[in-house]
Amino acid sequence: MKGGAYLLLIRLGAPLALGRFRIAPGELAYLGSAKRGFGPRLLRHATRLSGPPHPVLPGLQARFPETQGRKRALFWHVDYLLEAESASLETVLLFPGKTEAELIPPLLRLGAEPAAMGFGASDSRAKTHLFRLPHRRLVQLPGGIWVR
Repeated sequence: MKGGAYLLLIRLGAPLALGRFRIAPGELAYLGSAKRGFGPRLLRHATRLSGPPHPVLPGLQARFPETQGRKRALFWHVDYLLEAESASLETVLLFPGKTEAELIPPLLRLGAEPAAMGFGASDSRAKTHLFRLPHRRLVQLPGGIWVR
């Protein structure tokens, strides 16, 4: 499967301060892209430098058995979020061939609200890539492939 855009469904159990970002607990959706292929990027997101991997890791390993994604350093904003003990990456939605920009309008129509302005958006025109959105609403987002 070639790359595209993806949504990470994250449950944050406690308030989190990451530099200038202040993120309240709750259900979050992080929008990212993996233009050269989903496997390495998503397996990287599902692991931590310290602590147990995220619950979605076995599902991702089954989906991408040929991939050996590892996290060697924290680089992106989402790396720091996912490293937090109170963060749990529970589900991933894949959108092959799509871009992040194509997914923002449907997310907003579902009621997504920015969770931290500027988060994950340093390389795009979007105001943020981290949204507050009840995960149950995402079943209404067409075209996603669920990995749990």
